Amino acid sequence: MSKINKSRFPQLFLILTFIGTLLLIILDQWVKQVVRTQIKPGESINLIPHVLSITNITNSGAAWSFLAGNSWIFIVIAGIASLLFIWLMAKNQRQHWIVITLGLMLAGTIGNLLDRIFFGAVTDMIQFDFIQFPIFNLADCYLTLGVGLILIRLVLQED
Repeated sequence: MSKINKSRFPQLFLILTFIGTLLLIILDQWVKQVVRTQIKPGESINLIPHVLSITNITNSGAAWSFLAGNSWIFIVIAGIASLLFIWLMAKNQRQHWIVITLGLMLAGTIGNLLDRIFFGAVTDMIQFDFIQFPIFNLADCYLTLGVGLILIRLVLQED
């Protein structure tokens, strides 16, 4: 059995993270496609009464429809952010936590970017019924998780 060349491990880890990122993008797009084809716009399916619903809405803005109708702004920002995430992943490939968090953020950014390019707006579907909160999607979860992990790391990082 051959050993993994330790000098190549960061590159292998980076490649595996890109594959994982691609799988997250595919999952996000598949869920959005199912919602678009199986649930009428504005319609909800109650999964857990008074807790969680799946609601088909589109959003041409950001959370709370901020800057709605300006998809081109988000397309440009997401394109630049995606390139930045890829560059930072390659530059920091020996720091696995950075690669993973940036991979999550890249998956979220590209997931919503694809919606904006092909549909002019993002498909959102996850709705918490017990609080007044924007309806969101898996790509938003990836972005939030990536940013959250970075913030936790910064707080816990020793000086």
